[in-house]
Amino acid sequence: MDTRFLLTLLSVVDAGSFASAARRENLTPAAVAQRIRSLEAALGMPLIVRSGQQVAPTQNCLSILPRLKKIAHDVAHIAADFDQNGVSGPIRLGAISTALSDRVPQVLSRFASQAPAATLNVTPGTSKELYASLLDEELDAAFLVRPPFKTSKSITCVGVETQPIVMITQAADTRSPETIIAQDKALIYDPGSWGGRIAMAWIKEHIPHERVLCELDAVEAIAIAVGHGIGYSIIPAWAGLTELASVKRINLAQIGQSRELVLAHRRLNAQTLQLLGAQR
Repeated sequence: MDTRFLLTLLSVVDAGSFASAARRENLTPAAVAQRIRSLEAALGMPLIVRSGQQVAPTQNCLSILPRLKKIAHDVAHIAADFDQNGVSGPIRLGAISTALSDRVPQVLSRFASQAPAATLNVTPGTSKELYASLLDEELDAAFLVRPPFKTSKSITCVGVETQPIVMITQAADTRSPETIIAQDKALIYDPGSWGGRIAMAWIKEHIPHERVLCELDAVEAIAIAVGHGIGYSIIPAWAGLTELASVKRINLAQIGQSRELVLAHRRLNAQTLQLLGAQR
């Protein structure tokens, strides 16, 4: 069985149409359809249900998708087996938004200088989304907030950075934190996110609900808005926060919690972890 056909099937399932999969695979829609028919003939079962221009996997197809994804992953990493550094194969890296600017540029620099034969694919997302992609073996590693639960045995989390929870306000603001809370509206780091839930007990105790302007799972956007004079916020002090001259950071001794950035990965070797900026 041609593994290229398996990869095409995965593209069709992900894209939802032969035309979209064809563009991804640099094939014609007819060639994509032929590959699917060949797989169906080889396996003796229908794999795709066609409805106009859209397609969907059959139940039989869904049942073998995890195995197909593992085969695709193993084939993609065969080259690494012949490389002494173990980093020739493609590395699929996920990153939350703050890590995209703080961590990923350094990772790209290390790969370019120390592992030029490797390929690095970067996917942005929330911590929840990236963790789910790791479980589904769609990613090899991801920079995310440490999960608030015991992780799967297939996932290892390496601590990368501890980010204290601070108050931010416009740089020229000279008021006390108490006055700011009493007079301004708050932009709340989404309590439904892993990072946002960390300081929610303190926020609920000190910030009346009617003084909340919005909830948002994007701390950079919150910081930029605050820098433009739109309220204040209680957020984790990621490294890039110091580069925002329009924002002032106020440490709050009452908040003892912090957000921990980790590199969650699926049993990567020491060389790859070093390139990603983490150690076992």
